[in-house]
Amino acid sequence: MEDDRVLEVNTPAGPGGKATAARAARSLSLTAIPVVGIGLLILVLPLFVPTFISSLVTKMMIYGLFGLSLNLLWGYGGIPSFGHAAFFGTGGYAAGIMILKAGISNFWLNLVLALLFTAVIAAILGIPAFRVFGVGAGATNPIYFLLATIAFGELLSRMAVALRPLTGGSTGISGIPEPDLGFGFRTTASTYYYLVFVIVAVSVYLMYRIVNSHYGYALRGIHDNERRMQALGYNTWLYKYTSWILAGVFGGLAGVLFAYFGGTMVPNNLAMITSDIAFWLVIIGSTTVFFGPLLAAVLFVGIEYFASIYLPARWPLIFGAVMVATIMLMPNGVGVEVLKLWKRVTRGAA
Repeated sequence: MEDDRVLEVNTPAGPGGKATAARAARSLSLTAIPVVGIGLLILVLPLFVPTFISSLVTKMMIYGLFGLSLNLLWGYGGIPSFGHAAFFGTGGYAAGIMILKAGISNFWLNLVLALLFTAVIAAILGIPAFRVFGVGAGATNPIYFLLATIAFGELLSRMAVALRPLTGGSTGISGIPEPDLGFGFRTTASTYYYLVFVIVAVSVYLMYRIVNSHYGYALRGIHDNERRMQALGYNTWLYKYTSWILAGVFGGLAGVLFAYFGGTMVPNNLAMITSDIAFWLVIIGSTTVFFGPLLAAVLFVGIEYFASIYLPARWPLIFGAVMVATIMLMPNGVGVEVLKLWKRVTRGAA
């Protein structure tokens, strides 16, 4: 599987070991340069651009985290889901309800409780989901699993409509205030940008470490050949089930940030229409390159913004056309092409 990971190796002593260490150091520096550069660019961007551009970048970061959370499940675990918005919406709704109904104003407490609730929902939904999916030789056609995940999202969406006193019904909940970080400090639109940046950066780092850990490599092995991993003694059901919960928690985190960003949550945030966004981000970005969904989020939000100005009624058509064109021109995803370009530049190739 093509990836932008950096492998840690034990280098032997001697000239050969020194050369290997030098190559590893160069590889690490070439990986760090774009990461640090992009991070610095994002940090200073609000100083030089209008407020609406900063708002767009904030949305890109949130959607990028949303796409990465699905890619953790799909790209590394081989478990596609059409119901990932169930976790996105659960996190957002939980945060909004705790603020507006329970009176919990502290952002950090709200965040922890919302993520715990999302993890519980993911754990509950994962049990029937993976009974449908099956394990190894007993695995069923993935289409049944996809249909089950769609049903989860639509079920939670209908529940959000039905529980009107709690969720606001079909109009959703609105009026979610800016995060209260404690000690009398409440964020503004500009400071929320940096809060999102820090949380997304930490989340991206954690997911990167997960997929490049023993656990992550086991997920890749299950993705490639589950029966062989079972023969090696791995509990593949448990690995897939825990990856479902992890992906749900990170998806719920994106939902919490989105709830504070827009100040509102509606039932569609739980339904397939929002799951389509995550699916789009992973397909366009690439399932085989870790940072692919982040690149796709930049494209998605940018195209959505210009379409909303010039062709608002044609947004679904543009949405589909971009996906078809990208699949035809870059079948492996934008992330793979960017990674190839970076490798050619750093190696000095033409």
